[in-house]
Amino acid sequence: MVTTEPKIDYRLVRALGEGSQALPGDIRALLGYVAMIGTLLEEKATELEPSWEQACAVAAEVETLQALELAVAERAIALAADSLEAVRSKLAIWEALGPDADEQPGSARNRLVLSVMADLERLGRSAG
Repeated sequence: MVTTEPKIDYRLVRALGEGSQALPGDIRALLGYVAMIGTLLEEKATELEPSWEQACAVAAEVETLQALELAVAERAIALAADSLEAVRSKLAIWEALGPDADEQPGSARNRLVLSVMADLERLGRSAG
């Protein structure tokens, strides 16, 4: 039997207990994690659970996936982009996070954009 379900990288699992520093320092890898988490969240959103217990289990899984998504965003914020490709990857992570209804100025999504702006400023200074 061939499975197409994405495999969760051990570093993602470690990030649950150890925090975002357990994730790799590769922005493209982080973008891959966000894409995988997004796919898993979409799958969970379409599942219909026949019992309350199963619905609670899916809700816990969604909460875990959202925590992982936040850990990936925090790691991306902490990394300085060293190329325009890395900046584009940060922006793709930002876009994948989507806005929250109650988004605050200090949210991970907004801080990621501020991090990208700082990267662009630094890259612009080193190029000129």
